[in-house]
Amino acid sequence: MKKILLIFIFVLSISFSASSQDYESDSLKIAQIIHTIFDGMRESDTTKMAPYMHPSVKMQSLKVDKNGNKVSPLNGAQGWLNAVATNNGEIWNEQVNNFRIQSDGAIATAWMDYEFYLGDKFSHCGVNSFQFIKIDNKWKIIYIIDSRKTENCEK
Repeated sequence: MKKILLIFIFVLSISFSASSQDYESDSLKIAQIIHTIFDGMRESDTTKMAPYMHPSVKMQSLKVDKNGNKVSPLNGAQGWLNAVATNNGEIWNEQVNNFRIQSDGAIATAWMDYEFYLGDKFSHCGVNSFQFIKIDNKWKIIYIIDSRKTENCEK
C-alpha cells in the first residue's frame, strides 16, 4: 500500500510540474504575442500583427465617460489593421502593463492596463482583455475588448 501511495505521489508531482511548466510557457508566449502586436502597431507594420489574429477575431471597445458607457459594434480586426497600415504618420503607442494571464492549455485570457499615446501626446487609457485559442499548437487572438477613458487615468 505504501509503495502504491509513493508511486501515486510521484506521478502526481510529475504531472503538476509538467502542467506548471506548460502554463508558464503559454503565459510567456501570450505576453510575447501581445508585445509583438503593439510593436507592430507602433511601427505601422501589420505583418507583425496579422499572423496572431484568428480569421474570426472580433473586437469591441467600451467608451467610459460621464454620460454613461457605450459599447462599439462588434467588428473584425481588418478595420484595426487597415487603420494601422494607413495612419497619418503619428506613432500609435500603446503602453501595456500589469499583465494577468490565465490559461488552461486550449484557451487563455490576457488582461492588462494600458495608456495610449498619439506620438508623445496622451490620448486615453483603460484595460485590454484579449481572448486566445490554441489551434495547431499556436495561440491566436479570437476576441479583444478594451475600455477607453480620458479621465481618472493612473499615471
